[in-house]
Amino acid sequence: MKQDPSKVALVTGAGRGIGLEVARLLLAKGYRVLAVSREGVEAPRLGGASAQLRTERADVTDYAAMQALVDSAREQWGPVSVLMNNAGISPKQADGNSAGILDITPAEWESVLQVNLTSILRLCQMVLPGMRDQGWGRIVNVSSLAGRAKSLVAGGSYMASKAGVLGLTRAIAAEMAPHGITANAITPGRILTEMAQQAAPSVNENYAAQIPVRRLGTPEEVAAAMVFLAAEEAGFINGAILDINGGFYMP
Repeated sequence: MKQDPSKVALVTGAGRGIGLEVARLLLAKGYRVLAVSREGVEAPRLGGASAQLRTERADVTDYAAMQALVDSAREQWGPVSVLMNNAGISPKQADGNSAGILDITPAEWESVLQVNLTSILRLCQMVLPGMRDQGWGRIVNVSSLAGRAKSLVAGGSYMASKAGVLGLTRAIAAEMAPHGITANAITPGRILTEMAQQAAPSVNENYAAQIPVRRLGTPEEVAAAMVFLAAEEAGFINGAILDINGGFYMP
């Protein structure tokens, strides 16, 4: 019997925040989920050990390790048919602020681009052949409001990397759509993740005051949008940018 191609998902950055909620929702909907994080993923936070779940510790820029995981998932479950590229970093200086343009070091630039942009290309290259062979696939890339407009908190390296995600998503969407594969990007605004909560309360309060809905978003709200884009019903949505920001940015 041919395996349902919509049921094998790889989620990066799945240890917390948006990625954790995406993995949890996919599991609830019956997907087999390979949840990956550089810090590791705690299975109890996803409901405990399950035949539908694999949790792995890996860095998305370790391409040999990621290829091994993709190959292992294919041997166990079949080709990855849903790729959620969620892993990302936004470096801060010692004072808690992002580096100004003149202060961005070569090391910061290289690190941010590798994690936030290059890894997405490499992971797509790993899973797209399998998606193409089965004639079905979904790729959802996490960009950011910072890739759409001037960010209130993120620095230039982060903004550039997230803008690059949008261009890469369009390229994948245009080339791969004839093979039954869609690629879309989401651009969250300020979301109440563990990372956001590390900021001083006044930072989030000031940000929320500028959002028409007068609050920050939740990881659950972002996850719901991502999982919808992975569904069969979303097959005519391709190359789209979905803004999830409470109305802070309205293009």
